[in-house]
Amino acid sequence: MRIYGRSLDVAFLIILYNNLSFKNINIKPSNNRFIKFLFLIFFLIFNCFYLLAQNYFSLNVDNDLFFGTDRYYTSGIFLKYGNQLPIDSLISNKKITTTHYTIGQKINSPSYRYTEELEKIDYPYNGWLFFEYKKKTFYSNFKGYSIGFQIGITGDNESLSKPMQNLYHKYILDLPKLPWTAHQRSSFHFNFFSKYFSRIKIFNQVNLLNQSEIYLGTYESFFGTRFGFQFGNLNYHAFFNNFFLNPHNTFSFYLGNKIEYGFHRYEFTGSLFKTNSLFKYDYLKLINKIEIGFIYNINNWKFTAIVNSRNKDFKIQRYNRHTYLTLIVLKTF
Repeated sequence: MRIYGRSLDVAFLIILYNNLSFKNINIKPSNNRFIKFLFLIFFLIFNCFYLLAQNYFSLNVDNDLFFGTDRYYTSGIFLKYGNQLPIDSLISNKKITTTHYTIGQKINSPSYRYTEELEKIDYPYNGWLFFEYKKKTFYSNFKGYSIGFQIGITGDNESLSKPMQNLYHKYILDLPKLPWTAHQRSSFHFNFFSKYFSRIKIFNQVNLLNQSEIYLGTYESFFGTRFGFQFGNLNYHAFFNNFFLNPHNTFSFYLGNKIEYGFHRYEFTGSLFKTNSLFKYDYLKLINKIEIGFIYNINNWKFTAIVNSRNKDFKIQRYNRHTYLTLIVLKTF
């Protein structure tokens, strides 16, 4: 019955794919098909892997509205699905590989959101809709690496960012539509990435965590590393690797810092190969971000909240730092 039910769900998704339409949004037919393809792939994966044991589904949300602002990196929504390991599965010290999928959207906007004067724009409008595939290999609860890729599309309507943002502004905030002046142009992108994570045990229930990463591609290319202290009884690298199933109620607190050095960012400068951006300011290569958060695990649910505060991306920005909140709700089934 379970397999039969999943088959009906897959059939329903195929029907939904054939009838999904963006007629009211100005999107090229080829880009329309690509957007529908992203959603179809993600939900087919979700249904097919549902039959396997110990998987998770999570909703991750980044937003600065919690701090009374609506600018710069203003929104991120990510649906994630993949394998989750029992907390004692790595006691034998044998490496284990898991698979993870994400469909996500990120939105940037300037501080003067309603201006149509280019000289007043201190941050470019940009939308990024993507699908991510990742393989993660664990050597222990605190050590491992991951490799993966992202494929996606930018553009105001093509990434669904402008209609999503205006829908939110209209019905939740009761604000006028945003003009998306001088937004970054529509373009397809491919990114490859690799991450390595480890820890140094300081005291009982106190660990120094590290995660280093490199991204290479047409959307962004950068190197980043973060160090931070994890306090509490979560016995794994919890805050950036939420892939362990812990049957006990646990709580941990995190305080850390992330540094990134960027080589290319389409969201700021446009294409690597041609000048297609109306926003002409050089971005700062070195970025610093302070991270403070906690995780609470209860039964098959996990709740995470992280406050992120990063420095300027451009010298012309009106505000020196930008703060946003990351909220994650994860369910294991």
